[in-house]
Amino acid sequence: MSASGGGDIVHGAGLPSPRWWRRYRDIPLIILAVLSLIAALVGWVTQYRLDEAAAQPAAFAPAPGADDGTFAACGPEAAVPDEQPWIDDAAASEQVWAANADSLDEPVVLGQDGWAFYNDQVEESFSQAVGRRYLTVGEVGAWHDYFSTLAEALDAQGIEFSIQIIPSASTIYPEQLPEWTAGIVGSTPLDQFLAASSDLPVVDFRHDLRAAAASDAVFTPVNSHWTDWGGYVAWETYAACRDATNAADTPFWVPAIDAVESTRVYNEYAAYGVPDAEPAWTVPDFAEDFADVEVVAADGSKVTIDGSKPMDYALLPASTTTEAAKTSAEALILRDSMGNALTPYWGQEFAKTRQELHRYDDWSTPPNYRALVDQYQPDIVIVQLAERHLVNAPPAGVGTGY
Repeated sequence: MSASGGGDIVHGAGLPSPRWWRRYRDIPLIILAVLSLIAALVGWVTQYRLDEAAAQPAAFAPAPGADDGTFAACGPEAAVPDEQPWIDDAAASEQVWAANADSLDEPVVLGQDGWAFYNDQVEESFSQAVGRRYLTVGEVGAWHDYFSTLAEALDAQGIEFSIQIIPSASTIYPEQLPEWTAGIVGSTPLDQFLAASSDLPVVDFRHDLRAAAASDAVFTPVNSHWTDWGGYVAWETYAACRDATNAADTPFWVPAIDAVESTRVYNEYAAYGVPDAEPAWTVPDFAEDFADVEVVAADGSKVTIDGSKPMDYALLPASTTTEAAKTSAEALILRDSMGNALTPYWGQEFAKTRQELHRYDDWSTPPNYRALVDQYQPDIVIVQLAERHLVNAPPAGVGTGY
């Protein structure tokens, strides 16, 4: 209270503002609004440019000097097409595609010499085969972030890691694509993924499969899966890779073979009216004995199988135990149907395996690697996936569990 008994007076309180100030009193608010608009515009432009950059085609070949040599033994570098018609002249390539629309009406596209290929209803397979469906910078980045996060987490736990992408039949036999595709075949998503992944433990099977195909079929004309012989060739590639990157360990076992045999035609496309075609399915004739493998299938049933025979993915999730395995190591394997041809070697090399579907075809139930590792305590984690799944890049917000 003041000495006069009235309330304390704050200087200027309750007094009207001068008339000259009234016309300027909204200026700070106007300035703030303008600055907010500018910030929003800058943010929008920046995001637009980032989105535009992410939507550009990813590189098809590694940048010079990108490979530090760590994984150089994990597959000799395969040749990349000299031209990229779906990048360099997409309009002309689309004209060729449209002119052959009649050839693209069915679920299966007929190639040369009796060969057939899935059309685009299966993960844009035929568009992938010719390079029409390529990966963007954003898609390649999503895969790389996904696998590098997993690689770092497993390395911190002292767990070995291997990524094994099985090429499509058209990647190994591009010469069997339809004649009308001549001139419009470019690189595939696998080329792009590998170009960005020299720092990841990826096994590149393409070179060795193409070399082996010169003498015996590693794919057949009427099946999208590689043959048992193709799986053997790939195991040789992986064993060489693993031995080079883990030189202190005992080399992986590669069984000797006496010959490559042709069995019968397994026509995956028969339901679409595609006739049988040679060469038939090829299998290695092993010169060594395989130990029996005990399999615990998804329904809990137990069965002992001939270790030299493939284990079908329909049994998954499944666990295997091999008493006479080459090592005491245990493997966690996330795989698809292309892994069938590799199961004989997994079962002989590892005392135990846990094999699960990765479901990279739709990401409806993505694998939680952290939970699986905690449950099964593996010495090595192998991710095996078919090339065609690469167009299904990990969605935003989906991770590995780490």
